[in-house]
Amino acid sequence: METSFLLPFSLMLLITTLNIFFTLTLSATLTDSTTDQDALLEFKNAITVDTNGVLSNSWLTNSSICEWAGVTCGVKHHRVTALNLSNFALHGKLTPHLGNLTFLQTLDVSSNNFTGVLPTELSKLHRLKHVNATSNNFTGEVPRGILTNMSSLEDIDLRYNKLSGELPSDICNNTPKLKRLFLSINQIYGKIPRNIYKCSKMEELKLSRNMFNGNIPTQVGNLSMLTYLSISYNDLQGDIPRQIGNLSSLLGLDLASNKLAGNIPYSLFDLSSLEFMHLSRNNLSGSIPTNLDNLRNLQTLDLTMDNLTGEWNNLSSTHLSLVHNWLSTFA
Repeated sequence: METSFLLPFSLMLLITTLNIFFTLTLSATLTDSTTDQDALLEFKNAITVDTNGVLSNSWLTNSSICEWAGVTCGVKHHRVTALNLSNFALHGKLTPHLGNLTFLQTLDVSSNNFTGVLPTELSKLHRLKHVNATSNNFTGEVPRGILTNMSSLEDIDLRYNKLSGELPSDICNNTPKLKRLFLSINQIYGKIPRNIYKCSKMEELKLSRNMFNGNIPTQVGNLSMLTYLSISYNDLQGDIPRQIGNLSSLLGLDLASNKLAGNIPYSLFDLSSLEFMHLSRNNLSGSIPTNLDNLRNLQTLDLTMDNLTGEWNNLSSTHLSLVHNWLSTFA
């Protein structure tokens, strides 16, 4: 008799527990989805001009956010994982509410007309892998947290903006997966931080056309996976670090239009993978090797308007520019 009573009671308790569990799970899912929707609607409200009507016609509350233009959701949780709004002809500002899209992995707002600062709240997005905000009118500093404490981040492209300020001295402290850092054509000043070497997975570093000064940190030579290094058109001084010659995977080196002085390190002429080397418009002096056999993949070598001397007996480069030097060649 007691057994027959306990069995239905246990079954009822199990059913009640499962109901509570599924109710809480569903409630949490709905709450998370609502959080994403609220964040996107706040983003929409900050848009002052929607030239093509993309958001005004697509981002409607009577449809799922996963169906909105430029929005991608994950299959499992139906949370926003990507926001791809490139070339949507949008004007406005990025709202801090983007920091509530906690499942976001890709943010692409490139080729629009966004103004104002990049929200510091973006550094809260610890799943974020790709950030592309190139070709806008962003101002202010690059948020420190984005460059120092985003463990999943792989790509940052902020070229063609009006960003200013200095890079944080503790850059790369916790960005172990960062492969590409593109900050060219902004107004960033100060020194290139020595801490850059901690971005050990870095493959492309492009800082050209800013206002960086001081020396090129020798620690750049520790970025063993680097394929492209471009820091031309800045105000860099001092010698070219010989440690750059350690970058055996380097395909492109552009240090043109700075105030670099001294000799070109002979180690650069041992970079057998190098396809182009631009060192023009500096204050370089001294001589360079007469034989460039080690640069077997070199296509462009530009030493225009330096103060180099010497002779060459090997000119296998596809394009060679030596104008305004004291170099001569012979067969």
